[in-house]
Amino acid sequence: MDARPKTTERQSSSRHIPELLTAKELEAILKIDVKTIYSYVQRGLIPYVKIQSNVRFVKEQILEWIEQQNYRPRSMDRNGRN
Repeated sequence: MDARPKTTERQSSSRHIPELLTAKELEAILKIDVKTIYSYVQRGLIPYVKIQSNVRFVKEQILEWIEQQNYRPRSMDRNGRN
């Protein structure tokens, strides 16, 4: 008799598998060269997942990362001062 719990369809379908992007796909989204993306990976500047020797990017994490990189200067008054 198998002592392992049975997995129902409901349990297995409720798992969220994130959308993974390759560096080439990310290049098209960010408009940044693949070499620069790999440089960001090496320097720990961008979130990534390593699967053996393959680097992938979780789309949701990348979108959050982009939002964090967003710089909004303070509005200036009429005299050009902050």
